[in-house]
Amino acid sequence: MIRWAAICVLSVAGLARAQDPHAGHAVTADAGSPPGYVPVKIEGGALGGFALTTAVAERRALTRSIRAFGVIAFDETRTSHVHPKVRGTIESVSANFVGKEVKKGDPLAELYSPSVFAAELELASILRQGLGGPRLVQSARRRLQLWDVPPKEIARLVRTRRPARTFTLLAPRDGTVIARQAINGMYVEPGTELFVVSDLSVVWAVIDLFEADVPVVEPGQQVRLAIEAVPEPRAGQLSFLSPVIDEGTRTLKARVVLENPDRALRPGAFVRATLEAPLGVRLAIPQQAVIRTGTRNLVFVVRDEQVEPREVTLGVEAGEWVEVVKGLAEGEPVATQAQFLLDSESRLKATSGPGGPSGHGGH
Repeated sequence: MIRWAAICVLSVAGLARAQDPHAGHAVTADAGSPPGYVPVKIEGGALGGFALTTAVAERRALTRSIRAFGVIAFDETRTSHVHPKVRGTIESVSANFVGKEVKKGDPLAELYSPSVFAAELELASILRQGLGGPRLVQSARRRLQLWDVPPKEIARLVRTRRPARTFTLLAPRDGTVIARQAINGMYVEPGTELFVVSDLSVVWAVIDLFEADVPVVEPGQQVRLAIEAVPEPRAGQLSFLSPVIDEGTRTLKARVVLENPDRALRPGAFVRATLEAPLGVRLAIPQQAVIRTGTRNLVFVVRDEQVEPREVTLGVEAGEWVEVVKGLAEGEPVATQAQFLLDSESRLKATSGPGGPSGHGGH
């Protein structure tokens, strides 16, 4: 902790010295100091009165802890949208509620289509009369296949030569019905979405990364996820980063693929994500050592009984540490306490010293 009483007394003393041209502590300008600053030189061991603490600029492995938020979402690669490929009318619905579990090939709905019924009549006629040969039969069968008439229905037709009034729309995959538009008696056209079926044994955590964190994040990094309504946190890896930054939120979508065998991770659940992004070994100092003026960044280098103001160029930030790109050498000690008092003292001496506006330049 800063010894504020000692600092205040010393600040007043420093002001008196700056205004007194005969003060015992000389102010020495330094060509390396930023404009408007000079080193603060204190003789006779008075440096301790500043209650200064220091830290050494050193090369260290930096890691940025990143926090982000998101939601659990369906795995789009395991989600199927079911559309009819012909016009028709829904006669009955088997998957009649959202949340129903289905297996690949299970019936979803019965559809009557005049086009399909006419094509079945045509194939049955060709087979009964033996017209056109195998090529014509294959062409008629292929047309039914392209309309998603089930293979079992086509095989039954070939065997019995009897068309069926309706045909069955089948589930394209194992999964859960997560959306249903199909209703008995509903007229449909190609492109009408009737069902959405998704395999929820695997889901995505889609998180929003702030734009400033994007440069230090890459696929493969480990992510820790806290999910609402799930007692234990989950862990995963970033599998994908969106190539586009959202202009409205200034965030980038990132994806984590999660196994979900017990279906405990429900799409829509809120997610808090934490990941540690390694930044490599860099020359760094504590954040608290830096005075940020808005136009430049300053530190105070402590050398024996002199404190030297120094402008520095900063790089990446990692928690309580910040990279120094320019302005400091490895091993140089910088003040980590009472910097604002040092800042005031240095600027005051720069303006009140020889040649300054106080008028003592000729003495």
